Amino acid sequence: MSFDATPLNITTLLVSALAVAALSFLIKGRYDSNLPLLFYAATLVLTSATDRGLNTYLLYSGIAAALVLRFEFMGKGFTKFIGILNSSAISLILISFFDDMFGDGRGFF
Repeated sequence: MSFDATPLNITTLLVSALAVAALSFLIKGRYDSNLPLLFYAATLVLTSATDRGLNTYLLYSGIAAALVLRFEFMGKGFTKFIGILNSSAISLILISFFDDMFGDGRGFF
């Protein structure tokens, strides 16, 4: 488990820091923040511009959950459920990025 400081790994580390910030906003219950959408936009650009692979179902389901979370007419329970889905998608993407940076490159998914 070693870290090779390539430009791709540093960029992935910056996107991971954005994921941690988005997770902190979601855990605090600030669902009106645009930080999760900014994280998904940065992740989409990172995965499409580089050879760093990510499960597309995980990425697009997280984007859909972040977009649904922006609606204000949902009930409190359903909003909490969508927030948990969004947090779990961001967490799984973060785990995948950490495995790409610090692991041996096999990947989890």
